[in-house]
Amino acid sequence: MRIQAARVWRWFAPPVPRSILAPLHAAQLDNVRTQVQMLLTVAALNTCIVMAVCWNNGLPFSNYAWMSGLILYCFARLTVWRRLLQKAVPLEKVPAIIRANVGLSVGMMGFLGVTASITYVAGTFAYSTLIPVSLAFGATAIAHCLYTLRPAAVGVLVIGITPVAGSMIVAGDFNTKMLGISMLSVEFLMIRFVAAQYDRLIEGLFLEQQIRELADTDPLTSLPNRRAIMASIEAELESGENRKPRFGIALLDLDGFKQVNDSLGHHAGDLMLLGVGGRLADAAVEGDSVGRLGGDEFILLFRNVENKVELSSRATAILAALCHPIDLDGNRMPVAASLGYALYPDDGETIREVMHAADTALYAEKRAGKTQAKAVASSREQAA
Repeated sequence: MRIQAARVWRWFAPPVPRSILAPLHAAQLDNVRTQVQMLLTVAALNTCIVMAVCWNNGLPFSNYAWMSGLILYCFARLTVWRRLLQKAVPLEKVPAIIRANVGLSVGMMGFLGVTASITYVAGTFAYSTLIPVSLAFGATAIAHCLYTLRPAAVGVLVIGITPVAGSMIVAGDFNTKMLGISMLSVEFLMIRFVAAQYDRLIEGLFLEQQIRELADTDPLTSLPNRRAIMASIEAELESGENRKPRFGIALLDLDGFKQVNDSLGHHAGDLMLLGVGGRLADAAVEGDSVGRLGGDEFILLFRNVENKVELSSRATAILAALCHPIDLDGNRMPVAASLGYALYPDDGETIREVMHAADTALYAEKRAGKTQAKAVASSREQAA
């Protein structure tokens, strides 16, 4: 029994992978922004129409006075939504807003469904099917508009249509029974339609995620590519609210990589890039980012760096992680690299300036390495 209930709940509110949870919440919030205000307005208008019909048929106001409370509720919620959505909504508050919307939609429709059922069985109105049919139309419209909130959409259909349709089937004449059965069939079809729309939304978000990953990932090393790492740097630059953030950028270039390609082939060169990318990713501390710019050049984003001393220490640790030889299909090859770094905002007010400073430091380091290598070679020749 529990297993069956769990299956029903998973269908009613299927779990969403964390990888697409944020874009799903964004889509749901956008849906709420565009649809809820319109739905509240239409609900108030339709309730006014029903009250007008009741008044025109001479019914005592006490029979339908409760509808005025529903109208006031709709306008109150409309005011709250307008004030809430006039300003940007923090991402951490989106799930709570969505849960509240689900609860309010299902709760309000449940109240209306029960009230309509009681009203129909009691024979309060001369046109007994007026409210049930109006409620069915309303539930269908709400479910269609809120398909991104699958529990809300399905709940609105089930609670809004099933009780009143059941009352019509049990207590009505033949024609009314047939109308009740027709309402249940429409409910079933709408549930299938909402579920299919939601599934297509999830599939679309998965596809968008895969496209983003392909666009932002280096195909060889699976590290972020230039586009992705620059976006991370831009985001870091915009993260400071009251003061400028401090972060370091390091550019790393492999030494002697061309000789590896020339002597062992491009397959060995790819293996070296894979190995170096893995070592860099493993050596980076939590919160830092490693990417490949292209060729044998990598980039590192060091977050929360206070000064040049700390930046130098973290860059040295990265180089130390590369110093061990790497196996290239049985060939043990040493790994050497040059690294240049710069600190924001000390070395530049813009990303371009900081990148230029890191690039200048990198090539200064490479020239120093070449000069040192020539000096060592010359001393060896003299000694010989």
